[in-house]
Order: sequence, then C-alpha cells, then structure tokens
Amino acid sequence: MKKLFLLASFVVMGLGANAQVIVEETNINELDVKFVELVGRNKVGFGKIKIIVDYGQELKIFKSQAIRSADGTKAAFNSMIDGLNFMEANGWDFVSNYVIPATTEGGNNEVRYILRKR
Repeated sequence: MKKLFLLASFVVMGLGANAQVIVEETNINELDVKFVELVGRNKVGFGKIKIIVDYGQELKIFKSQAIRSADGTKAAFNSMIDGLNFMEANGWDFVSNYVIPATTEGGNNEVRYILRKR
C-alpha cells in the first residue's frame, strides 16, 4: 500500500512539474493571461468530451481552441470535472461558472467555467 501511495505521489508531482496546457500549439501557462473560460463539448459517438479554452485569442475559422495533449491530439476528458481537475493540476483555480440557456426546444444548456491562473 505504501508503494502504491508513493508511486501515485510521484506521478502527481510529475504532472504539476510540466504545467502545460496546450491550446492550438500555444502553452497558455507561458502567456501573460490571468483568466480563461472553459466550455465542454460532447464528442460525437464517444462518452468523452473535449474542452474549448478561450484565453482572449483571436478566433480563426479552421482552428480549434480545444486543449491538446503533448503529442498534438485533442485531449478528451471523461467530464467537465475531469477537465477542471486537469486545469487545477496545471496551475489554474476555479472562480465561477454560469449557464447559457438552450436556444432551441430540447436543446442543452451550456455551462461555462471561469478559471484564474495561480
């Protein structure tokens, strides 16, 4: 049991040491931004979600604001809480959230999260 705890501790410390949140080839932890907004989007055909990050960047038509993994693929999360835990482990703290009501009958409300860099 102690070995498992020790191994888990090293993994968690290693994740924090990287402190990389890559959004379209940009590590936002290295930018001079204090706040970001997260929006979860369902991935078609999968149980996972992708998380869109708005840090004030210029929006481009064919560019995604999704979080990317180190190998460049879009990161998929099990839920928004999974994504919030990822951001917290990488130096971001939850500030607030708000709901954008669905615009169509039967549509889903959209919950957005505001985070602040530590």
